[in-house]
Amino acid sequence: MTLKEVINQIRQIIDKALFDLEYDKLEYDVSEPPKTEFGDLTTNIAFLLGKRIHKKPNEIAKELVYNSINLQLKNIGKDSLILNANAHVSGHINFNINYVTFNTFLLKWVNQNDLLKLTPGFDKKIIIEHTSVNPNKALHIGHLRNVIIGDSLYRLFKLTNHTTIVLNYIDDSGVQVADLIVAFKFAGFSPENIGKNIKFDQYCGDVYVRMNELYKTNLELIEKRKLVIREIEQGNNEIAQFTHSIVEKIVKQQLESSWRIKSRYDLLVIESQILLSKLWEKTFNLLKAKNIIYYSTQGKNINCWVLRDEHNEEKVIIRSDGTATYIAKDISFAVWKLNLVNDPFTYNKFSVQWDKSILWKTMLKSQNTDDSPLRQSDFLFMENRPDKIITVIDSRQERLQKIISDVLSDIETDINNRYIYLGYETVALSPKSVQDIGVELNDINKKIIHMSGRKGIFINADTILNKLHKKACYEVKKRNPSLDDTTIYEIAEGIAVSAIRYNLLRQDMDKMITFDMEEALNLEGDTSLYLQYSFARAMRILEKSNDSLGEFINEKNANIRSDLLNHTIERDLIKEISKFNIIIEESVNTLNPKIITKYANRISTKFNSFYENLPVLGAEEILKVSRLMLVKVFVNVLANLFKILGIESFSRI
Repeated sequence: MTLKEVINQIRQIIDKALFDLEYDKLEYDVSEPPKTEFGDLTTNIAFLLGKRIHKKPNEIAKELVYNSINLQLKNIGKDSLILNANAHVSGHINFNINYVTFNTFLLKWVNQNDLLKLTPGFDKKIIIEHTSVNPNKALHIGHLRNVIIGDSLYRLFKLTNHTTIVLNYIDDSGVQVADLIVAFKFAGFSPENIGKNIKFDQYCGDVYVRMNELYKTNLELIEKRKLVIREIEQGNNEIAQFTHSIVEKIVKQQLESSWRIKSRYDLLVIESQILLSKLWEKTFNLLKAKNIIYYSTQGKNINCWVLRDEHNEEKVIIRSDGTATYIAKDISFAVWKLNLVNDPFTYNKFSVQWDKSILWKTMLKSQNTDDSPLRQSDFLFMENRPDKIITVIDSRQERLQKIISDVLSDIETDINNRYIYLGYETVALSPKSVQDIGVELNDINKKIIHMSGRKGIFINADTILNKLHKKACYEVKKRNPSLDDTTIYEIAEGIAVSAIRYNLLRQDMDKMITFDMEEALNLEGDTSLYLQYSFARAMRILEKSNDSLGEFINEKNANIRSDLLNHTIERDLIKEISKFNIIIEESVNTLNPKIITKYANRISTKFNSFYENLPVLGAEEILKVSRLMLVKVFVNVLANLFKILGIESFSRI
């Protein structure tokens, strides 16, 4: 039994009242009132009717309550989820929940399977693309926001029984990668002997910064970059093969950082494979056939293939030298994701991930042979059209995504409902954080500093995770001196990973985050550690009870006296727990994991009030059973929220 079912019963009662009193149906709200003394739920139906028929809301409220609603509740009897209804002088109709009936059903959630049955279960095919970081540097804190948002959406859709495929697009043919290859091939940088204390992806990020300085004084290197881009796009040459080896090495280390925070993927989509396949050719012909692009014969874009955006400005798709722009590549990729053209790829094993799942990568069918050491996937990723495609990219790409969306809708009119751009604001750095990484500030009065890979202004993901881990180790050891070093290390890693995930998810996606190293290392306040402590508290109660959890669930379930759970604190916790499926559905519909973080914090706060004010193990036996059941239900709900957020749970911290 959930709050959603209570709301549904209230709606049924109100709809019948409208019918009984011959009022027309209309849309109205059923929600929690601003003050608890107004009841558990309230509706604005009388206000809406008052505007329509020019009658005072309080008079309409009384008419609905006394002439229909109360009569219905009397007929339903003691099994009703609604205890009573009253017409407030303001015009609101307020309802109180029948907690005797409600509690009995809610405490059945002590069985994990019953809880999972409450999730929406849309059973749709969802494709989520996230991360997609240029393979020329290590992941930084800004990239982590993308990774964590995307991974939390995957976890959310998985919990709600969707078929979900996670893509990571590897741009191995772009300018940023070309800069790295120019550095190694023509500027004297070595991809070997980089030192023991630096990862290869971090080293490449440093090389990329230095190359952008060299371009200012060595124009010949810019010409070399054009050569490298052409060689990569053509493939089957020494530079293309060298690029592949460098990119694969960087991607593996980027993935290690993503796996550390418990993100996982299904498929790496390799951009050079898209360019070498017939995919772009098919997309190009499709765009020409639909008159979406045309060949420019004059102006600054002469001899280029272009399209016009919503501002009637030309956007180059194919340059005059025949190379594709990033817009062309992204359109081609979107067309493939939507399964608008035949899939030109086979899928080969790339690696095994932290959760033991296989990560696959795209490969041209002509390159795959029977004697390949990498086994081909039997699963056809793009066999059926997806119901929804979610592309997680920061707000700087909003205009590009709008162009792609417009092009797709010109191909098929209903695509806008399936192709979703999920934007978020970027992560900036506080001045102190910039100084901590050794970058001098030109303007010491700046409150925020935007990160820049070209200028070397960023904080690597591994750096912040290592600092968080070190601090967590100290805190865990201080609180648990008897724990062995291995256990301390594992708990500290779980705290560090959970802290960074929660910190980035609890922020509004449409607001820029100013990341401060010192603030991120703070484990007090609205943090994942607060949730983890709440979970550990609940687990200790269950562990200290004399019953094993199996016997507790199976034998004592029949002894629940839900009427004894009548303290205000208990009812507050029960009501908050009952919102579980409402919160999950809202998060699915809005694609907003922040909703889950707020709910996890609220439910933990109400549990801690329960823990600190009401005895469980020390209560009278019958009450003890009911309160233990309530604790177990709280554990089940919070554990599922942890799964979505990627928070590690511990029975001791």
